[in-house]
Amino acid sequence: MRKIAAIVAIAILPTTTVHAEDGRKGHLKTDAPESALLLDKTAMDPGVDLPTVVLPEVSTTIRLSSSDMNRISCQSEIKEALTSSEKGASIKITGKDAFVKFKVIKKPDGKMVYATTPTEFYVVCGDNTYTLIAYPQRIQSQTIRLSTGKEKKIKENMSLFAGLPFEKKVLKAVKDVYTENIPESYSVTRLEKKITSHKEVDLYLKRLVDIEGEGMLVKEFEVLLKGTTPFKMSEKMFLKMGVAENPVAISLENHVLRPSQTTRVFIVEQRSDRLGPRLGEDLPVLRNVIDKISTRHDSSAKEDPADEK
Repeated sequence: MRKIAAIVAIAILPTTTVHAEDGRKGHLKTDAPESALLLDKTAMDPGVDLPTVVLPEVSTTIRLSSSDMNRISCQSEIKEALTSSEKGASIKITGKDAFVKFKVIKKPDGKMVYATTPTEFYVVCGDNTYTLIAYPQRIQSQTIRLSTGKEKKIKENMSLFAGLPFEKKVLKAVKDVYTENIPESYSVTRLEKKITSHKEVDLYLKRLVDIEGEGMLVKEFEVLLKGTTPFKMSEKMFLKMGVAENPVAISLENHVLRPSQTTRVFIVEQRSDRLGPRLGEDLPVLRNVIDKISTRHDSSAKEDPADEK
C-alpha cells in the first residue's frame, strides 16, 4: 500500500617531533620529514597566527607565553591534564580552567633563560580529549579555549541550508532523517522512551536530531496501534498529545494505521528564540512530502495525482 504523507506548517519563519638546540642560533636537529619541519618553522614565526580555539581528537599547534601564566579554558570540568615535566612546563587544574607555566631559569650573571622547546599537553575535558603542541615564546599570556566542536557543526549546517527558504529547510530536515541520510554535522540522540498513551495508539520517542546553527530540532516518533480496527491519524492529533514544544511542522509516514502496523512521525521544532508570530488554526498543508521522498528514492513507486490536490 502506498504511503500518504503530509507536513503541517505551524509557524513559517524566516607524530610530534621534539627539537633540540645544538648551540647555534636558529639551527634545529630533527628526524621529522620536511613537511613537519615546515610546520614547526611556521609555528615559530611570531608573525603567523595560530589557533586559540582547539577541537577535540585533533593534534593542534598553539603558541604560549614562555614568561607569563597561560590559561586553558573548557566549557566543562577539566578532569585531567598531562605534560612532560622534564621540558620545564607545569600545569594546574582549577575547575573548568587549567593554568600552564614554563620554568624560567636565572643564571648566575642574572640573565633569565626562557623555555623554547615545543611541549605536548593532553587535556581531558568532559567526554573529549585534546592534544596540544605548545610552542613557548616571549609573548604575553595566552588563553586557549577547548571547543566541543559545536562551532564547526554550526558552520557545516549553515552551509548545507544556505540559500534555502524556510519551508525548504524544513522539508530538507525531514527528508534527511526519513531517508537516514543524516550529515555528520547533525547531533543525533537515540532514545527508546514511551511518551504518552492515546486511546487508540502508543507513542514512543526514538530519536532527537539537533541541527545546530539552524535552530531546528527533529523529533522522530514511532506509533503503535493498540486495537484491531484501522485508525486514521491527523497532524493536529499530536499537538493535543503534548509531544511538541515549539513545532513548525509535523509529518506522518502513514495517516492510516492498521493492525500489527507501526508508523513514523516527525515533528520539526524551532528554538523559542528563533520563533516568529504564530499562524492561526487554519494550518497550511503540504501534501505527499514523505511520499515524494519515497518516490525519488524508489523509482518504481507511483504517485496518485489525486493526492496533489
